[in-house]
Amino acid sequence: MSWFQPRSLLFWVYCLAVMAGPLLFVLQAAGQVWFAGAAALAALPVTALTLLVIGRILFALDPFRARRHLAAPMVMGAIWGATVWTGLAMWANDHLSRAITNLFGDHFAVNWSAAITAPIDEEYIKAIGIAVVALLFRGRLTRPMHGLLLGAAVGLGAQIAEDCLYSTQTALSSPQDPVVDVILVAVLRLFTALTSHWAMSALAGVGIVLLISRTDRSWAWRLGVFALFYGLAVTMHVLFDAPRPPGPPLLSTYLPILIDLVIFALAYAWVLTTERRWFRALIARPAARAIGTEAGLAPLLTYHRRRKARAALRHSTGWSRNQALVYERGLLNQVTDLDLVASQQTPLHQGYRPGPGDIPDGTGARYGW
Repeated sequence: MSWFQPRSLLFWVYCLAVMAGPLLFVLQAAGQVWFAGAAALAALPVTALTLLVIGRILFALDPFRARRHLAAPMVMGAIWGATVWTGLAMWANDHLSRAITNLFGDHFAVNWSAAITAPIDEEYIKAIGIAVVALLFRGRLTRPMHGLLLGAAVGLGAQIAEDCLYSTQTALSSPQDPVVDVILVAVLRLFTALTSHWAMSALAGVGIVLLISRTDRSWAWRLGVFALFYGLAVTMHVLFDAPRPPGPPLLSTYLPILIDLVIFALAYAWVLTTERRWFRALIARPAARAIGTEAGLAPLLTYHRRRKARAALRHSTGWSRNQALVYERGLLNQVTDLDLVASQQTPLHQGYRPGPGDIPDGTGARYGW
């Protein structure tokens, strides 16, 4: 399924939205960007590092490499987060903050405005992007992991754009040494990025994708799952932006982040369980016999068993670590590709060869693969 879908009205709505987002941002923040000047650019290396770190974490959370077939939806999701979210969130936050100030007064707004406005409008704008892309690729996005990856991509695009916006605001507000302050803020945001937009939207993505794709389930089940995961995303955002409780500085600063990590970990544990159940079903298919026995492919289910199998393979063949990893990924790709087409139509490759240092057919099965 191509990213370019000219016959889809929704595709053109997406295109208009991602073009309008930057325009709306420029109308609101052109002055900030202009006067921040070169000082704001000092944060770019740290922001790039944030992108790499979160991207690496996201890949580690995808043990069965579902991302191989989700490049187009993930890129389109990240573009939505970096463009549409950036323009709309600024506008929405400004208007909602004013409404909260008018209703509850300045003192309440100073403490709670961010914790109320951001979880409402920012998560909603990201959720719309997740839903749009999920509808465009509904035939490809079917599992909870698909929703997690798509949601994380939308959130990561928003997160990087927000980091750049914070850099410009810091450069403007710094009275003496804007470059140092910009770098310090960027580093702080790197350390708090573990539970930021990408993690919140990842959970929302699980609920949205299951709501759209699981047509074999009742509406009550689908709406319930969506409400649960979207509620978890909003809860994480409220905790992230809420005023810190009194107490020791380190505890009050990082306790909400730790709670967010626990929420994400529990939700991810369920997603990982569904992935392993899906993979077990794949290796039990008759078509998988051309790749390896069910017992021989079972070590691919967990990281620990993969490491043991790689160690045994390297000890017996004299392969390097990289060669063993390439062989493992090749087996994993062959098994997961069984899910793309009907079993009788799946091209199976006998004796997978990773390149230099070929091994005979079926060797992997003797080492736990």
